[in-house]
Amino acid sequence: MKKQKQKKSDGRCATCPRWDRWHIRIPNFEDQQKLIRFYRKSGAKTKSDFVRARLLGEAFKIITQDPAKEPYLEKLSEIVTMTHKIGVLYNEVVNVLNTYHSVATSQQLLGKLETYSQLLIRLQQHALFLTKF
Repeated sequence: MKKQKQKKSDGRCATCPRWDRWHIRIPNFEDQQKLIRFYRKSGAKTKSDFVRARLLGEAFKIITQDPAKEPYLEKLSEIVTMTHKIGVLYNEVVNVLNTYHSVATSQQLLGKLETYSQLLIRLQQHALFLTKF
């Protein structure tokens, strides 16, 4: 891929039309700081993406974090991770039971597994209940 020759002092070339390059200035310091705060809270990847979204009227979202809820969110994410691991291990256990054990043994072990699954479901429901408040 060849690099385009820049014939103009501001970086434009024949294939890069004039209207394609936009530059803005915000002279007021308070406005600059306000814009920077909104950009950081928005979660946009770049400042250009942030300004483009505002100009084109896309949805504006602000991400806030409450330091008081950090421990709760960490614990909740640990529970979700453990639940995922348990689900994967559950599938592996069922496959092993069906492959290597007799029907009677499999049914007995699956019964125990179901009781543990019910305990896990109650724990998840309790976590959901706590999350609503």
